[in-house]
Amino acid sequence: MALLPALAAGAARSALAQGGGTFQIIVGYPPGGGSDVLARVLGEPLARLLGRSVVVKNIPGASGQIAATTLLRDGSDGQSILAINHPDLFMAVERSAGALKAEDFQVIVVDVQDPRVLLVKADSPIDSFATFVARAKAQPGQLAVSVTAASAQELFAKWLFSALGLDVTIVGYKGGADAANALLSDVVVGNLGDDFGRLNLRSMTKALFVGAQEKSTRWPEAPTLTAALAPFGITPPTANFLSRYGVYVVPSELKAKDSAAYLRMQQTLLQARASAEFQNYIAKSKLQDLSIGKPGEDFERAFAADMVEIRRIK
Repeated sequence: MALLPALAAGAARSALAQGGGTFQIIVGYPPGGGSDVLARVLGEPLARLLGRSVVVKNIPGASGQIAATTLLRDGSDGQSILAINHPDLFMAVERSAGALKAEDFQVIVVDVQDPRVLLVKADSPIDSFATFVARAKAQPGQLAVSVTAASAQELFAKWLFSALGLDVTIVGYKGGADAANALLSDVVVGNLGDDFGRLNLRSMTKALFVGAQEKSTRWPEAPTLTAALAPFGITPPTANFLSRYGVYVVPSELKAKDSAAYLRMQQTLLQARASAEFQNYIAKSKLQDLSIGKPGEDFERAFAADMVEIRRIK
């Protein structure tokens, strides 16, 4: 049994090192973000397993379309993977006017999850989601919620308020920091952000719901989205609807032409995630409850359900 890790590492090297040179992780965002940091932490144990260097290359821009196009060009030989978020990848596909297709991409590993969360200020008289809905119905068009513009946050907000029949103004900002500041400065009454991503606002805000299957340890006052919507007769498409997932992606062509090589790559990535340094980073960052580390195939149905709704939301 003690020999198994060494044997697995040797198999990974023989299977994936055959291309020689470096193994590339393409990150669809600028340096310093969550996806970039996790890719770099993963890169060290991955390099050991592969027996060669791993390079992280940031290719932001065009809502992920440039990085996705780069993956299709460079990744068909199994020497490159894409680190990006779901549903950002599928939104990039939808916005590419046919240049990219969803079936061109295969999520090989789901890394972490960051559910949506609706926040109001800590001293707000809105003390529950039911109160928010009642206020919005009583004051149509007068409540505003901030989001990052042209993001899955904005899509989620559009879906939510449409499903409830609410006239709520959605205000888009260039980034999450600006959207959060709009709440703190009373420009808007609420902010739709991400569970872990908004942890820096914990002392100044309270959450009305968290868009996940389970309640959040960071926002224990918040019910799940399913529970919050139940009194209104609404069921979200999935329990974790439009949550932000960090994923690793390869061209579908790779899996189709050599399923054995694809499976070896998947197992190697999962083994790198199980390394001491990666798990230590997860623990240090208090991400244990959001850490997933499962094959992408386990999430295909949920991601497909999100895709259906993305196409419907205007």
